[in-house]
Amino acid sequence: MANGKSQVTSDSRATDGRIGFLLIVEPEPLLRWSLANYLSKWFDVFPVDTQEAADRILDDHPVNAAVLSDALPHESVCALSAHVREQRADAEIVQTVTSVRAALISDASTKLIEKPFELSRLAHLLGVATD
Repeated sequence: MANGKSQVTSDSRATDGRIGFLLIVEPEPLLRWSLANYLSKWFDVFPVDTQEAADRILDDHPVNAAVLSDALPHESVCALSAHVREQRADAEIVQTVTSVRAALISDASTKLIEKPFELSRLAHLLGVATD
C-alpha cells in the first residue's frame, strides 16, 4: 500500500472491505449492469455476456465467486462452473433460475436463486453481510 490505496487480491480480504473478484455472466445488458453495479460494493466485478468472454477472464483472474445466468445454455453453465472450480475449489457459484424445481444445476455446490430476486439476497448467497 505504498501509494495509499488498498490493493485487492483474489486470496485475501482487502482493507476496503472488498471480498475479491466476482464474475457475472449475464446476456441481458440491463440485468448485467444492475448486478455489477450493486455487487461492486463488495467485489471487483467482471461482467460479461458470453461463455467465451468469461473463459478469457477466468484464464487471467481466478475469481472468488461467480453468478451464472439461466439464459446461458446448460453446457455453458457446466463448463464455466468447472473452470471456476479448477482455479478455486472454494469459490461461491450462484446460478439464477426461473424455477428452482425445473433447474438443471452444474454441481451440488452450486447455489440457486429464483428470479425475480432481491439483490441483497444474492449478495448474501455470495457471502456478503449486507446488514
